[in-house]
Amino acid sequence: MFFKKESEKKENKEKVTRKKVSNVKSLGIDLGTLNTVVAVPAGDKFEIYEIPSVVAVKKEDPSHVLAVGEEAKLMLGRTPEDIIAVRPLRRGVIESISQAKALLIHAVKKGSKNDVSSVERIVVGVPGDVSEVERKAVEEISKEIGIKNVITISEALAAAIGEGLPIADASGTMIIDLGAGSSDVAVISLGGITDIETFRYGGDNIDENLVRLVKEKYDVEIGLHEAEKCKIKVGMVKCNKELENKKIKIIGKCSKTNKPKEITVDSKMVAEAAEPLMKKLINALSDILERLSPELISGVYKRSVVVGGVSQIRGLKERIYEEVGIPVKISNDPLKVVAKGAAIVAAEPRALEPEIRLKAMK
Repeated sequence: MFFKKESEKKENKEKVTRKKVSNVKSLGIDLGTLNTVVAVPAGDKFEIYEIPSVVAVKKEDPSHVLAVGEEAKLMLGRTPEDIIAVRPLRRGVIESISQAKALLIHAVKKGSKNDVSSVERIVVGVPGDVSEVERKAVEEISKEIGIKNVITISEALAAAIGEGLPIADASGTMIIDLGAGSSDVAVISLGGITDIETFRYGGDNIDENLVRLVKEKYDVEIGLHEAEKCKIKVGMVKCNKELENKKIKIIGKCSKTNKPKEITVDSKMVAEAAEPLMKKLINALSDILERLSPELISGVYKRSVVVGGVSQIRGLKERIYEEVGIPVKISNDPLKVVAKGAAIVAAEPRALEPEIRLKAMK
């Protein structure tokens, strides 16, 4: 499910080299709190589409969808009284079935070039602690738009597949997926998840915490867009390594005068806003390592990868190593690996079957 690209960037399409797959019309979808990513297997390539997970609806009738994606995102915080722009997912959970359905239809249309009937199978990434009700909701929405073959997959497992990690190996790997609304820490061995910790906290919480800290320090109100921009431009987390304390100037609304006011936000303030997330992450990692068998510790030490938007924040891998002694690698493609992994499974669904995983290990 789900640090991100610049907010102003349009939905884009990108091709990524991969192994050749079958010609079955299939899509992999990372239905995220902040962005929805669609990956389309295309011969030896992927076609990648990024869509803001935002829907504009009528205030009096939230099921009446007016806009989806980039168009709706531009309306956040700027809509007339009779229109609201909302995110159908919060903390990785579907909050509105009708709005999530509109987002999924938009995503499938993008991936299929408006030929939804040609899509035979989709695989959707979901948080590790997703309930059966939440899983069924994703499947039912997909079937309502005419796709009968729907598979849900843990975002952590999809990320490992998309990252190209040797998931069939018996020695173990670890994926740390830090999304906008939820985060997973998962150990994978023999093609399946052997242990997982999920917490519904992520990059969105950093933005919310920063809004609060700015209000407390400057008595100035800023929007989530501005907070996100600060996180992207100057963000870091607390660690022992000496990192540059970058600064950025932003405009907010003075609470006393209601006038615009320019303030400066630095990296240290963002680090303070990110600290609750870091504490939850370290606790999750500590719990995983406490339960980890000696047979898997070597593989986890050698192969631990961080994906998701928050993986891009400075000081993250240094802080993790300081706290738990694991030298993690930051993914080179952190925002797309879940969708790519889902697309690989969509094209080759038997890859998840136990006998195929064991054969791959040999």
